[in-house]
Amino acid sequence: MRINKYIAKSGYTSRRKADELINRGEVKINGNILTKLGYDVGDNDVVSINGEILKLEDYFYYKLNKPIGYITSNFDPHNRKDLNNLMNINEKFFAAGRLDKDSHGLLIITNDGDFSNCLAHPSFKVEKEYIVRVTKLLTKQQCQEFKSGLYIGNGEFTNESDLYFIGNNNYRVLISQGYNRQIRRMFDVFGSKVIDLKRVRIGSIKLTDLKLGNYQKFNKKDMEFVNLIKK
Repeated sequence: MRINKYIAKSGYTSRRKADELINRGEVKINGNILTKLGYDVGDNDVVSINGEILKLEDYFYYKLNKPIGYITSNFDPHNRKDLNNLMNINEKFFAAGRLDKDSHGLLIITNDGDFSNCLAHPSFKVEKEYIVRVTKLLTKQQCQEFKSGLYIGNGEFTNESDLYFIGNNNYRVLISQGYNRQIRRMFDVFGSKVIDLKRVRIGSIKLTDLKLGNYQKFNKKDMEFVNLIKK
C-alpha cells in the first residue's frame, strides 16, 4: 500500500496532506525519515509521524444532528462543548466539514481523511442545503445578486447558489462552497441577520428525522455516496 494511502487509512490525515508531511520530513519508516513519496509500506514496516506510530483502522461514517452551542472539533483547549460531548466513539475521529457554534444540523463524522478532503475540495462541488431564518427578507434584485455570487470580504467571492423563500422569514439555501460562516456573511451583505441556520443535507446525505444531539451510522444508500465521491 502506498504510504500516503496508508497514512489516510490510519485516520491521521488525507493523502494530499500526507504528501505534505513526507515532504517536510515528518514521516518515518522504521525510525528513518522517509524521502520517497511513492514508498510502498510492507507488512513489517512501522510508520510514525512526529513520534506517533500509526495503525490501520477500518473507516466509519456517521451523521450527527449537532445542537447549537457545540464547536465542530473533538479537542478544545478552552474547554468549550465539543464533539466529544456528543459522540461515544473510542477511536480517532473528526468532522468532515464545518458547522459554526451558533448553527445546528447535519455533520458527517468519520476517520476517513480522503473522504473528508473530497467533501471540502472545490472541484467536487458537493452541494449543501440549509434552512435559514433571517431578520429581513431580501428584495427580488437582492435575491438575484445572492444567487449570482457575492463578495463577502477577506478576498472571498461566492459561487452561484440557489435561494428559495419558504415562508415565515425562512429561506432554503443551496451552496457548494465552505467559507467560514459563509451564509451568514452572504445575508450580511444586504443588512439581513441570520437568526437560525440548520443544515439538512450534504450531497445525498440527509438529516431526515435524526433527533437533535443524536448520531447514527451511514446506511447502504449513504455509503453509495461515499463510494461515488472517492472514485
